[in-house]
Amino acid sequence: MQQHCKPEVHPFQGVAAALAASSTEAKADIGPDTCRECAGTGAVPCDMCGGTGKWRALSRKRAKDTYEFTECPQCFGRGVRVCGVCFGTGARNVKGLLRRPEATGLVQKMQHGELRPGEVQELLKQAKEDLAKTEPRA
Repeated sequence: MQQHCKPEVHPFQGVAAALAASSTEAKADIGPDTCRECAGTGAVPCDMCGGTGKWRALSRKRAKDTYEFTECPQCFGRGVRVCGVCFGTGARNVKGLLRRPEATGLVQKMQHGELRPGEVQELLKQAKEDLAKTEPRA
């Protein structure tokens, strides 16, 4: 008789699945300067949709109420959100980060809700390079 193996089902899909897989492997290798919430990735699975990007909403029609799946209102269908502990930097100590001159663009994107998971580190790097170019050397 043949045995059928069920494929391993991960509760996340797409980007969230890759993130969850990497963060569970990385949790054992977290360094002292790495964020413990996101394991240094800068993104965490969405807690509202569980990383699926879909949200179950109640559709109220006259005679019957049904559930339909819509885009998650918290992660906008991506399944991941920017880590709230490290602001997406992946660093453990972010004290004073938002006051630094290179974080101006980051703060503006946060205020307008345009910040995407995974882009914070690149934003800060680019801002540091731009500041270094504009500052006169003594």
